Amino acid sequence: MKKVLKKIWKPVVLILIYALSFFFLLKDCNFKDLGSAFKTMKVTYFILALLMVFAQIYIQGLCYKVMTRSFKIKFNTLQGFGYCSIDLFFSQITPFAVGGQPVMIYEMNKRDYPVSKTTTMVLLYSFLNKLALIIMAIIAVCLYSELFIGHNWVQVALIIFGIVCNLLIASISIICMFMGGFVYRTTTKIILRLHKRGLVKKPFKRIRKIRRSVKDFKESNKFIKNHLFISFVVLLLCILKRVATFSTAFFIYKGLGLSGHSFIYIIAVQTVIALVADSFPIPGGVGAYESTFESLYSDIYPSNLSVAALLMVRGISYYFLIMVSGVTTMFMTFGGKKKKLVEGESNETKDVIEEQL
Repeated sequence: MKKVLKKIWKPVVLILIYALSFFFLLKDCNFKDLGSAFKTMKVTYFILALLMVFAQIYIQGLCYKVMTRSFKIKFNTLQGFGYCSIDLFFSQITPFAVGGQPVMIYEMNKRDYPVSKTTTMVLLYSFLNKLALIIMAIIAVCLYSELFIGHNWVQVALIIFGIVCNLLIASISIICMFMGGFVYRTTTKIILRLHKRGLVKKPFKRIRKIRRSVKDFKESNKFIKNHLFISFVVLLLCILKRVATFSTAFFIYKGLGLSGHSFIYIIAVQTVIALVADSFPIPGGVGAYESTFESLYSDIYPSNLSVAALLMVRGISYYFLIMVSGVTTMFMTFGGKKKKLVEGESNETKDVIEEQL
């Protein structure tokens, strides 16, 4: 019984979170307005919104294609789309969006890509993708400071929390990259002291994981130093990927026949929403995303269109993304040429997956 509960409690909790989110979203909704809003949607803009899902996967694949050239690894666009679909699919259904990275590393390793190099690329991409969001948030603050103030205290607190969390994650990554030795020595001392007090079990296993993680961050640091231009190109591609992701909201806005707000303003609004949603340990930021969306778009959408707009934007950018990446993941996982891992490679890959999770 315990084994069964252990397997099913996570999916059950996830389903409950989704159900509660839709309940609070639709409990006061006028379904006639909702139906008329869907009928008035312009098909051209709706198709453009759908295409943005494919665009973000494709652009993320380009990031890895650029990085693999530095390692002299053959990596085509189709492979990039497949591997990044694996990353995005598992990231959308796991807390803090970290589940996709170890699975992607594992699948790439099964197809002759060295785990040491793929880990470096994954860590570098994750850092630059987070940096892209912070840069876009800074630009949003400069252009539209009202997005960060003037809301109720709960919304302001969520925005502040999102900013702090993203800056903290980026800062930790930078410290690990450039001060790896200090991080390793400090965390080792803390773990050993906590072990003496009975607060930490298996201290040496944890220390080995930290040592490997620090080593991976150092490799990312070396890559940036030796390939500054390539790192800059990947950063630009990460910004472009974020813009493509956020463009879904703009096409839905135009598709509903609305005007008065520019493309840049909608992108700025979506940047603030991403800051908040990415900071919560809930798959897809469910709940936080919807709450922030309703608050920030209250002055943009009329009341009879707000729920429909949220359902369309969220349905495409999250649920349709899960569907597209999920189907691609299925083909990548069960198809394609794979190599048989020897014992050493299997252990190395297993260690990386454990550390990422």
